[in-house]
Amino acid sequence: MKRHHTAAVAALACTALVLAGCGQDGESDSASLEACLTDPAGCNSGERADGGEVTWALDGSWGTWNQNTSEGNNAYVSAALVGMWPYTGQFDPGGEYLFNEGILASAPELVKEDPVTVEYTLQDGANWGDGTDITVDDFIYHWYATSGDESRCEGCDPANITRGSQVESITGDGAQVTVTYKDTYHSAEWQYEEILSSPAHVAEAEGFDWQNDPADMKAAEDFFSTTVPTWSTGPFKIDDAKVGEHVIYVPNDDWAGETEVTLDKVTFRVIDGLENIVTALRNGEIDGASPFSVTAETITQLQGAEGLEYAVAGGPSFEHIDLNTKNEFLEDPVLRQAIFTAIDIENIIARTYAYVQSDIERKGNHLFRNGSDYYTDYLSATGQGTGDVELAYDLLEEAGYELDAGVLRDPDGKAVELDFRYSESKENRRITGELVQANLADLGIKVELESIPDADLGTVLGEGDFDMIDFGWSSEPTFVAAASQYWETGSGSNFGALSDPDLDALIAEVNGTLDIDEAAVRANAAVEQVVQNAYSLPIVDTPVAVMVSDRLVNVRDNWASQQRAAYNIAEWGVAAE
Repeated sequence: MKRHHTAAVAALACTALVLAGCGQDGESDSASLEACLTDPAGCNSGERADGGEVTWALDGSWGTWNQNTSEGNNAYVSAALVGMWPYTGQFDPGGEYLFNEGILASAPELVKEDPVTVEYTLQDGANWGDGTDITVDDFIYHWYATSGDESRCEGCDPANITRGSQVESITGDGAQVTVTYKDTYHSAEWQYEEILSSPAHVAEAEGFDWQNDPADMKAAEDFFSTTVPTWSTGPFKIDDAKVGEHVIYVPNDDWAGETEVTLDKVTFRVIDGLENIVTALRNGEIDGASPFSVTAETITQLQGAEGLEYAVAGGPSFEHIDLNTKNEFLEDPVLRQAIFTAIDIENIIARTYAYVQSDIERKGNHLFRNGSDYYTDYLSATGQGTGDVELAYDLLEEAGYELDAGVLRDPDGKAVELDFRYSESKENRRITGELVQANLADLGIKVELESIPDADLGTVLGEGDFDMIDFGWSSEPTFVAAASQYWETGSGSNFGALSDPDLDALIAEVNGTLDIDEAAVRANAAVEQVVQNAYSLPIVDTPVAVMVSDRLVNVRDNWASQQRAAYNIAEWGVAAE
């Protein structure tokens, strides 16, 4: 990613990487992870040798190759495709937004405010890794796939339609592509919108008349979901892959970016269990990992290990517990409020994350990190997350619930029973489930714990196959589209099917201003309404670790990106002798 000097939003007030632990000799220079404290975007830098191979572990699996879909909207798909996917760009660890140098020659330009009209200038030679240039058709393909419009993509299940549903037209003239939005679109984050996904020419070559037939458009999206990408706009292209298991990258000779790639091969390999990842790293079987969770045992294993460095900090996602409003019991907001009130978040933190990061704080806002200029705690005043069982029962009793021989019965006399689902490889989520189970037992609610294979998480979420579920949402710097994606009625990522007209109106207002400060005020109003709905209970910005062989340079963690340490994969290299 090429650095373009775009000001970071105030949500980035807490971007500096705070290390809870660093490996090795304690020296703090640019060639060390310890330098991330003062130079988060330049630490562990160094001169690269020509050639070399890197094997990087992923701590979770995936079941699709298409990030447009609600199933593919997860961090593991994003990590697996980091070497080739056509991202618009991303924030670096220091809060600077980096536009994708392999696609864009310059930052997007706002050429008109009413209606919002944005002009993109393609990089000279920007192509799909097969000599086919990126064109306006590729922009239109992504628009159709994410439009949420049955007349464009019949039966599609896009992860987010906030942007796609607001596009009025897309036109192009050579390297210039112009996106014109509807009068209702005024997003303060227009410059960060994703504009590309899969290549239109490949869909056409497969026989899909995607521009004229909505059913063919859906079929094309299904094709891209199940087919290992042979195309690439990134510094690497896929040489071999198996869904949910591994991706092997080799340099993409057609990449239009300016950064020189020095590595001969990068392998992403799924390794189940943090202990197995650390063992593989210590044994030299892999060169590093930036897993999406970390335990105290992990840190103990890393301490004193020769030939590697590690660092711990709050990561790019936050843990939260969501409730499914389609459940016969959980459709009642009073029960939801009581459940969240009975859950003891501080105890969950003490039993899980505090062992890893001693200064970790409970999260009180879904959209802004603790420490952000925009952060306001809307949860504490409600009692949600306090573990106050007495208050929770008072709410229920007033609503007609009864405790009968230790069993909570709803106003119709039915015993309240729920399941709690979590990713089977995530120990902290299992512990969270056990603690929630104990909290709710005090209310007379029977909770059954059910783990989910990592590769099936997207499917379980997409199908709403849960009563309660613990998973992670992004805590990246952008927030405007997130409110709509998480909570708007009908959103493919509103997995618990919350439907609140008042909340929908507030979300529309978030998307209705070009002023970032005003957008934040409106976003906080939406957060407050979500809290009143007792729909999603945040826990913490999840502590994560990066662990790296000391033979590598330019590898560092990035809380502001789902790709974590791989955000700058083109710059990775083996240290020069």
